[in-house]
Amino acid sequence: MFEHPLPAMIKPLKLARQEGKLQGHMPLEQLTLLAADCVSNEGTVEADLTLKMEGPRAEIHGSASATVKLVCQRCLDAADVPLKVQIALGFVQTEEQAKELPSSLEPFLLEEEEIPLASLLEQELILALPIVAYHSDCEPFPYQGEEDQAPSSVEEKPNPFAVLEQLKGKVKKTDN
Repeated sequence: MFEHPLPAMIKPLKLARQEGKLQGHMPLEQLTLLAADCVSNEGTVEADLTLKMEGPRAEIHGSASATVKLVCQRCLDAADVPLKVQIALGFVQTEEQAKELPSSLEPFLLEEEEIPLASLLEQELILALPIVAYHSDCEPFPYQGEEDQAPSSVEEKPNPFAVLEQLKGKVKKTDN
């Protein structure tokens, strides 16, 4: 675990020019969109990021990890789900710049000089969330209902076509 907290706000262009390195942790509660998908917002996100300039473009590379608590879809209890993502982003200011990025980089549109680091991290971690979370060994949630009741008496409903059957017998066929 990294011992230093990550900054709340970063200036990616300035950090990239200085070849900045961000190593540290951030409480999961600061990643509000990610925490909304979780059972609990307890825990931390750890990140090891490097910012650099590649020609006129600022880039960020590194990794982030967290263990989140999601609802197990089998037993409906909290399940610890480890998330680990590799981050490779190119900071762009226009759509044209985003189209020019190499395929190894995802675009991150900079609308302001300073951005919340939590937003950047949570976007990447949300993409790593599993579709369904479950424990590897748990019992399914017991169904709350009447158990194995066989129908005691089945009522026969009248056939809606019975009237047609009666009419069929009354109609005489005419042969020409």
